[in-house]
Amino acid sequence: MKKLKFTALLIAAAMLCGCTAIPDKVMSAPAQEEPEQSDPETDEKTIYDEIPVKKYDLENTDFSVKLNAEGGAFVGNVRTDGEYDGNGYIVLDEGMKFQHIASLETSQHYCIAIAAHSYVGAVIRLKVLNETVGSYYIPASDSTEFTMFAVDNIYLPAGPAVLSFEVIEGSAAVDYITVENSSQVQSSCYIISSSCASTDTSVSAIGLMKFLADNYGSRVITGQCVTPGSNSEIDAVTKETGRSPAIRTGDLMFATPSVYEKNQSYADEEVRLALEWGRSGGIVSFNWHWYAPTGNSAYYADTSDFILGEAVTDRDISMADNEELEALLESGLITADTIALLKDIDAVAEVLKQFRSESIPVVFQPLPDGESSMYWWCGSPTNYQWLWRLVFERMDKYHSLNNLIWVWNGSSADYFPGEKYCDIVGQSFFENSSNSFAGRFSALSGLSEDVPKAMAITACDKLPSPDCMKRDNAVWLWFSIGSGNTIIDNYGELSEKYTSWKSLHDAFNSVACITLDELPDLNEYAFQD
Repeated sequence: MKKLKFTALLIAAAMLCGCTAIPDKVMSAPAQEEPEQSDPETDEKTIYDEIPVKKYDLENTDFSVKLNAEGGAFVGNVRTDGEYDGNGYIVLDEGMKFQHIASLETSQHYCIAIAAHSYVGAVIRLKVLNETVGSYYIPASDSTEFTMFAVDNIYLPAGPAVLSFEVIEGSAAVDYITVENSSQVQSSCYIISSSCASTDTSVSAIGLMKFLADNYGSRVITGQCVTPGSNSEIDAVTKETGRSPAIRTGDLMFATPSVYEKNQSYADEEVRLALEWGRSGGIVSFNWHWYAPTGNSAYYADTSDFILGEAVTDRDISMADNEELEALLESGLITADTIALLKDIDAVAEVLKQFRSESIPVVFQPLPDGESSMYWWCGSPTNYQWLWRLVFERMDKYHSLNNLIWVWNGSSADYFPGEKYCDIVGQSFFENSSNSFAGRFSALSGLSEDVPKAMAITACDKLPSPDCMKRDNAVWLWFSIGSGNTIIDNYGELSEKYTSWKSLHDAFNSVACITLDELPDLNEYAFQD
């Protein structure tokens, strides 16, 4: 149960910043302001009563209907060449959408599938009742044969349901839609291992992983992304809800040599605040949006000229020291870019050692979204996996960072680094939807061949509803709301641009969610039965 009162953490908000959940392409260190000091003896939070989980009507009856795409509402022409069902099919380019109405007899979970094909590849977003519930990923193919793509485990109430399909990338041909009865996510996905990928795992990391595994599937851990070097987002959430998030998600973007000197004060402040958070009993997490080690220092692919493929080598360099690296460079077996990568990894490792020395575990999230085209590390599954494993091996074995919980953020099996190289699978949702995204949750639960990995919402714009998660049995391990103007305004006050005050308040005070005051001593937890 949540405590009724607890003393406010002594958190100094070093700056305010309007960066988005993914930092701006031209992000520079934000202007620093004098932090307001709070008095831990008198500054008490207002704590609200716990809120029970909302109950939904749920039935499980057989249902199946086929809706021909050309019978819906759309802008465009009906095609009649090739093979198709009904009177033809429709072709939609990027930005185009079509709608259909399904009349549902019962309130239950459904699977909504489309028959589609694409010459160039496409992503089609599905909205139901004006809420995004999932997306269809249509691979590029020369074939004109229609293939079924599904979004499963969607809860819909009885009555007419408007189904809206929008092409947000590429173009696709769509023949028909099927809506069939489905179910909640299967509970077998919550049977996970509490062991860690790291070698000789520290006691505190064992305790954290055990705590995560014990709560997975039953309660959701609250988290908040912060602007590097600031706790402004956390302060706003605490002020408005009476409770603090359990996880502080920062970013080590300024820790690497190419940008550290220019942003030293902010990089150092980020580490100081994270250390303070860990000492106070909170869970420390770090993203790593990696500024390219050479050339134009940026992490977005369209502004960086760093080419990962030129740094990749067949040699195992994870344990190489400077002398060995210089010898390999002189022999032409590696490049200067290879050495630059290792120097950056070593620099970030030195930061993480500060947490190891204080027995503070870190939830570490490097190299996100490899399957996208967003960052310089994206675009090649082979190169991406090589880099991920290099980061892992270098930190785990060369630097003996045994206090890390490794989070891989991605959804493509081609980019998955392997079960022994990560502990948790992360997803980010910037869909302005409070849906549980149960279909994605269910699909990703089969990513690991042996024991399932726990899955977490590592960043989002709109707060996902804990009630919906429980309803759909898609109980993500944690959620972490995006930073900057995703959650606060320019004055550091709560912004309701995406998440309303009521939604935030109800989630942080829900019996389904874990907040800072409920976290155990992780060293002690490691030895609990």
